[in-house]
Amino acid sequence: MSKRVPGSHRTREALRELMEGRGSESFGRTELVQLATRLIIEEGLEAEVRDVLDRGYCEHGARSGGGYRNGLRQGRLKTAEGFIDYAAPQVAGTAEPFRSELREHLKGHSEALESLAIEMLARGLSVRDIERA
Repeated sequence: MSKRVPGSHRTREALRELMEGRGSESFGRTELVQLATRLIIEEGLEAEVRDVLDRGYCEHGARSGGGYRNGLRQGRLKTAEGFIDYAAPQVAGTAEPFRSELREHLKGHSEALESLAIEMLARGLSVRDIERA
């Protein structure tokens, strides 16, 4: 049975294991960048929810109609380092539906990935080759 903890706690522990050499057999730069990016995204999303609800994780004192946390939803960011999956907290019970502004900025793909694709096209690679890469 898994403990209920914010996504950033799991990511921070995975990053700590990677840095100490406990998690993966080979310490890869890509894995380090992906975990660090995931941690930044998850902490930003959790801070946004904390500001909306006006209380931290597991803090009591909800006002009527103030909303509450309702689990996690998975998100995916496409970057030059590959796909990065992250956990986004869900909010329910608010007067207006909660829409994360940060998550809106994460849609699509990174500028580095766009410029890489353009450069590959300029060098003569086909769209199929770029998608495969």
